[in-house]
Amino acid sequence: LPSRFLHFHPERNPTMTNWQYLLLAGFVLALLALRIWSKVARRRRNKQRDFDRKLETVLKPKEEVLVIATDKNGRCILTSQRLLFDTKAGFTALPFKKIKSLSGLTAEGKKTTAPAKMVSVTIKAEQEYEIKNSCPEFEEFAKQLIKKTAKKPRKKKENAK
Repeated sequence: LPSRFLHFHPERNPTMTNWQYLLLAGFVLALLALRIWSKVARRRRNKQRDFDRKLETVLKPKEEVLVIATDKNGRCILTSQRLLFDTKAGFTALPFKKIKSLSGLTAEGKKTTAPAKMVSVTIKAEQEYEIKNSCPEFEEFAKQLIKKTAKKPRKKKENAK
């Protein structure tokens, strides 16, 4: 090798200064943050895709999803025909016919029928289910649930003579 490559000349190759180290560290941290954000976003997309696929297998033909509300126990899915609870154990279906009563509670512990004031909804059927207000979709969920489970007035038959 030529001798010019073997000698170290500080005036030609100055060492990195502190601000250059800081700039390099900032660049590395930015790349690391971008990588972490990318992984988190990909994981979130994959979880949503898996949930959508799993939900499609549970839905009946001509059944539409109206509202999905999240709870600490899982997700509550209101469809056009029934109420589905998605927990770690799997799906639980509750047809509207089996729901005996609904009662909403306010923050003070009083009963209410106004979805905007509800902190939780208690559904009484064969079991008792409680859904807490922990997501922005809860108000729409409660409104649709009350609408779906409301007793419809029976039409009086006229006597044809």
